[in-house]
Parts: sequence; C-alpha cells; structure tokens
Amino acid sequence: MSEDWDEEDDEGEEALTACTRAVLHLALQELSDQAWQEVSALGDQPVQRSAGGLFGSLPRVTWHQDGPWRRQMARAFDDLAADCSSNAEVEPRSTGEEMALHLGIARAQDLTRNRPRLVRDTVADLPEDRADFDWDACSDVLFQDHDVLMLFDHSLDGIEQPDNEIHQSLGMTNLAPHDWFAAFDPDLARDPDRGFRRP
Repeated sequence: MSEDWDEEDDEGEEALTACTRAVLHLALQELSDQAWQEVSALGDQPVQRSAGGLFGSLPRVTWHQDGPWRRQMARAFDDLAADCSSNAEVEPRSTGEEMALHLGIARAQDLTRNRPRLVRDTVADLPEDRADFDWDACSDVLFQDHDVLMLFDHSLDGIEQPDNEIHQSLGMTNLAPHDWFAAFDPDLARDPDRGFRRP
C-alpha cells in the first residue's frame, strides 16, 4: 500500500473522533427511522415530485423504485449506524451506502448547527478533540469518490447508464438504482443473511 493511502487512512481516523462518530451515529439513526416510516407509507408507489421526505430528496432516477429497494436503502442507514456504534471502520461498501453516508454527514452537520443541546447530551461523556465535527473532512476522507452526487445534476441525466460517455470516461460503477446495493468489493460485502431491522 502506498504512503499516500496510509496518510489518507490516518486522516480518516482523525476525522472520525469519538464525538464526531457519536453525532454521525445519531444522524444515521434519525435518517433510518425516517426511511423506515416512509417505506411503510409509500409501499411500492413512486415518489411524487412534490412529496418531499427522505426518498423524495434522493436523485429523481430513484423515484420509481419499489418497496424492496427502499427497504435496502433504509438498511444502508442501519448498517452504517451499526458501524459507528461498534467502532468499526466507517466506509461505504456500495452506492446506496455512499448516498446514505452523504446524507448522514449532512444531517450530522445540521444537528451540530441547529440542535446544540442534543449534541451536547450525546457527547457529554466523550473526550473532546480539536478535530470534532469537521464534517468537510469527513466528506473528504470517508469516500473513494463523490460520483453518486452527480446524479443530482439534471444536466447529467443518463449518467447512471454504463453506455453513457461521461460514465465510461470517469470509470463510474453501480450508479443505476438496481446496482446501488451491490458491494464494490465482494470481500467486504455485508452478510447477506443479516436481515432487516423492521419486517
């Protein structure tokens, strides 16, 4: 492994201080709860343009996905939250987990800005660190790339398709919704028998 990769790994550990990890865990839990509520409410119905909510905030290429797909998305929040609470390495293992982690970081940043009392209570027993709540650093070091965010750009519609010119030129993988939960690395895939938090 190159020295650059070693440095990046060190940065990743530094970005996820104990307090940062705890608030990110809280954010992912909140998003999971919201996702599961919407899974029940939406069923297999497509998300409407004006619906809002968590699934309405995803790229529009996902809006016509069905209930089982949304259950997998909800589980992506659960899996990452479990990583945070177990002190495992927090690394998205699929496109769905990349999206979940981006949303988790954004929610965590919102918590630190707008719900300081909740954040104080969450980290009350944890050691402080000068790197606490550096959400920009988290975005920089916890991802291999930010390709999934390009799905929000309507001028790039179709970029999720493997035959798209930009898709090919940038070497993108698994951006089409039906591929969102395929592991980037089969050796790091989640346990396929882990089930779901809710039936």
